[in-house]
Amino acid sequence: FDTYDAIEYSIQLTFQRLLPSHPPPSSSDIRPLVSTGAPPGDTFRSLHPDPTTFDESLWVPTYRELYAIHGQSRTTPYPAARDVLQALHDRNQPMAIISNKAAVAVKAALEKTDLLQYFPDSLILGHGVAGVQRKPDPSSFTDVLWPNWKALGAPDGVDAERVLMVGDTLTDILYARNIGAQVCWCRYGQGDVEECERLQPDHTAETLEDVLKIVESRS
Repeated sequence: FDTYDAIEYSIQLTFQRLLPSHPPPSSSDIRPLVSTGAPPGDTFRSLHPDPTTFDESLWVPTYRELYAIHGQSRTTPYPAARDVLQALHDRNQPMAIISNKAAVAVKAALEKTDLLQYFPDSLILGHGVAGVQRKPDPSSFTDVLWPNWKALGAPDGVDAERVLMVGDTLTDILYARNIGAQVCWCRYGQGDVEECERLQPDHTAETLEDVLKIVESRS
């Protein structure tokens, strides 16, 4: 999903609510921070005119509340999302989502676009799911996703190197390294191109369709 517009708009709404006397940050201020995949608290602290007065326990929940209300209408699947997911489904390719966004927001976006059918509920992980830490912490994979997948009947002894992590930011690439998976970096996404290329991802997708080609080449 392309979520940049939803993120930017929700950040600006948060500033309007909590700091109405100060102009909300511009797109040019927000985009470099979003491109790193930084946590919301770090993003707001960097944008706040006086970080010494910043209260993460107030700002981040407010942001998540506003994102839940306004973000879905500004969230759109990348082109060919349905075709790619259907093709992977037809190959019996197990698919999971690990996001730093709230899991309820991820599921709402999938349901709105009729894509929820491709992902078992226990394999959609994000903020708010017990045991899930923010990427690039690997524990969401080792301690939550892996056991959940085995509970669905996955065979024992599956090597993490067989896993392909698909993501668009520096955080996603580092997460793949931490769990021992190969990484497909989506160049068309929100990540900082220079920083992501510096980490030399195993694969690069120029479009979402390229992800399917990469999966097929690994078979």
